[in-house]
Amino acid sequence: MEKKKQPKETDAIRKKLDSYAALQRKIDNQIERLANLTATMGSVSSPNFSGLPSGSGDGTSKTERQILRKMALEEKIRDMEQEERQLRRELEALIDAMQNPDEQTVIEMRYIDRAKWWPICAALYSMEDDYEENSSKYLKRTFKLHGSALQSIARIYKAETPAEA
Repeated sequence: MEKKKQPKETDAIRKKLDSYAALQRKIDNQIERLANLTATMGSVSSPNFSGLPSGSGDGTSKTERQILRKMALEEKIRDMEQEERQLRRELEALIDAMQNPDEQTVIEMRYIDRAKWWPICAALYSMEDDYEENSSKYLKRTFKLHGSALQSIARIYKAETPAEA
């Protein structure tokens, strides 16, 4: 019989942090999609030499359909950005409640700023005299700090989130 994995105290906040990062990525992708759509709008289509009528058959032109798609995509991006701002405010309130400034920094940089591990490590420890020769030791320290930061923010999140019925 397979043992069921016990949930960790950090699972709920980790899910919230990861969903924020995923939302940021989705917004970036949709903005790229909009840029591509905008760049190709109004492009000259290949001529129709068949003598048959072209078009969608729904009474709209290609340009009208492109404009409608662009407007719908812009609205979708605005909605996603509004959701992102709300979620960021919630996360920033939790981060502000953390006591340890280094823990705050690792959470902010990793989840809000979407930084990779080495820049986070450098932000925290590059002023240390032995940073260059012991950077891998400091990276391990960054990972450990990240773990304690997740536990800290998880406790705050749990205290502020009503228990599920």
